[in-house]
Amino acid sequence: MKKKIVLFTVMAIVAALSLSVLLAGCTTVDMSKAGPEDIKAYGKLVVATSADFPPFENLENGEIVGWDIDVAKALAEKLGVELEIQNMEFDAVLSAVASGKVHMGMAGISNTPKRDESVDFSVNVFDSSQMIIVKADNTTINGPMDLAGKTVAVQAGTIGNWLANMDEDYAYEFDDDGNVLLDKPILGAPASVTKLANGMMAVQQVADGKADAVILDKLPAEAIVASINANGEKVKILETSVYDDAYAFAIGEGNTAFKEWIDKAYQELIDDGTIAELNQKWFGSSEE
Repeated sequence: MKKKIVLFTVMAIVAALSLSVLLAGCTTVDMSKAGPEDIKAYGKLVVATSADFPPFENLENGEIVGWDIDVAKALAEKLGVELEIQNMEFDAVLSAVASGKVHMGMAGISNTPKRDESVDFSVNVFDSSQMIIVKADNTTINGPMDLAGKTVAVQAGTIGNWLANMDEDYAYEFDDDGNVLLDKPILGAPASVTKLANGMMAVQQVADGKADAVILDKLPAEAIVASINANGEKVKILETSVYDDAYAFAIGEGNTAFKEWIDKAYQELIDDGTIAELNQKWFGSSEE
């Protein structure tokens, strides 16, 4: 009799555990489809970022701070929910958005047709440019075409990465019908491209003489160069940009309700002066 009771008890425990696992699986949320009301019900706004892109996002004393983060806080406040920031490598941010692991991506993300194939974007929020960084005493690289035959370091998954790899969507001019002109590149084709996890590592390659140049977004480039040059000029940014683009916030493909809410909420942050204050705080100017 005791054996039967023990066996029944074990079977009951196993069944309960199996049911709990099954129920846990059923509560998985596809955040890529969540509209503003869904997020309010969920109780928090989950944002993916890559905290190696100052002044948009960076780690300071173990805390993720930056322009994107402050905007995310303002959006969460408008929704009346908590903010959860998930830090990951930049190359993983859009995947996290597309797969529904987060509600949105905020990481100085350039709004491009290629990226728009897997996610949707908010209204553009910031204008940027792709700049070239070389050693301070370099006199052979003075513009984009001078990258021909050189070694270039980039942050993986960025516009700079695609430019250096001579991607047809970015590294060439287009005709009036949108056809790529492969005989008209906007930069010289590098001999080799080294992909690094973040911009600081890429620029350090140049400072250490392991790469001839880096292609990186303007504001992060300025912040990183200032940091590396703190104890003497080691690297410099060329005046001529390679490519001009604009940042936006990434959301799930087809999530019209959330896109419309974000666009409206962001305009409200412009109208009430919040964005001007954050621009002054992080960029030293109230303008973009």
